[in-house]
Amino acid sequence: MQANIRQLKANLSSYVKKASEGQAVTVNVHNRPIARIVPFKASASLASLAQLSGIRWNGGKPVGLPQGESMRKGVSLSTWVKQGRR
Repeated sequence: MQANIRQLKANLSSYVKKASEGQAVTVNVHNRPIARIVPFKASASLASLAQLSGIRWNGGKPVGLPQGESMRKGVSLSTWVKQGRR
């Protein structure tokens, strides 16, 4: 299905509904395709991800990253970044 920008602005909800029903909508400007509205595919469930090899989850919250560095007093940000890149 195709729609020009004027049609899309006037009937956006109907085009979004058609996309949610599985139909892709191509948006044209001056008869050139510039965008597509496509159905959103649901991501994999946690159960299916847990069955993949190499993945373990104990059901708890993730721990997160270790505490990062803090800047010393009297050191500018640019100097601190330059030192970290060496």
